[in-house]
Amino acid sequence: MFKGDKNFVVGLFVSIAIAAFIAFVIWLTGRSGDEEMQRYSLMFGRDVSGLSVGGPVKFMGMNIGSVVQMNLERNEDIQVKVDIEILESTPVDGGTYASLALQGITGVAVVNLASEPGSHPPLEIPPGRDHPVIPVRVTGFSALLSSAPAIMNKLDNLLAQAGKMLGEDNQETIANTLSNLETVTGSLAENRDAIAAIPADLSSTLRDIQATVRQLQDVISQLQPGLNSTIENVNRSSENLVSLTGQIDSLLRDHQYSLDQFMERGLGEAPALMAETREAMRDLEKLMAELKDDPSQLIHRPAANEIEIEP
Repeated sequence: MFKGDKNFVVGLFVSIAIAAFIAFVIWLTGRSGDEEMQRYSLMFGRDVSGLSVGGPVKFMGMNIGSVVQMNLERNEDIQVKVDIEILESTPVDGGTYASLALQGITGVAVVNLASEPGSHPPLEIPPGRDHPVIPVRVTGFSALLSSAPAIMNKLDNLLAQAGKMLGEDNQETIANTLSNLETVTGSLAENRDAIAAIPADLSSTLRDIQATVRQLQDVISQLQPGLNSTIENVNRSSENLVSLTGQIDSLLRDHQYSLDQFMERGLGEAPALMAETREAMRDLEKLMAELKDDPSQLIHRPAANEIEIEP
């Protein structure tokens, strides 16, 4: 009787332990046996170390499902396709994105889902796919790890450049530069009184410039009426010149025939006129020479048969 009661107690304890374990698993995964699940696909173009089938999927820190399948796909680049199943009640839409996060210090990766604020359209199934595809982003510590190689590359280049700059060839140049900098600093310290006076001198110069500008403004305001009058006179002169030009143009059109006759006939007689003028000039030169030799003949001309008697 006692032995049978002992086996019953052991069986009851094992049954309770199994039920508690099942309840714990249900609580841990966040699913109930009668709630529908929805499958989505994630396309990772980077290393997914630490993620495995059965790994948890979380939404804002809550367990909502698990990873059910992982395989490689080769399109333009090699990608890791990760299929997940999550609770159908999870608010997944066009603003939802996925990322990988490390859980604790064990190196186990979990899939985190998050949504951008605001309303977004439903997430549709792309052509050639069996399930909707949630876009993947690299965030948090994973983003830092993914950018670590590029950062190390840049740091290595920076250290190499620094090594070249501090090499033996440049050490003397750097020493001379530091020496010159020390000399300049000493000179500035010796002339600190003069340097301190620079702002005051600059302020005085600016005041003088402002006073000069005000004087120029006064002169311009005084000259403004005369300038306006001069401009008006120039405008009137321009108008008169335009009118005069029009009159000359009209005169030329009206006397075009007379001008052509003058150019053809009058200018043709110019050589004869010049020859006669030269002949008249020669006669005038002869007359002037005779008058120079005997000016009296201008008022008295001796007779042709006049006899001169010597005294």
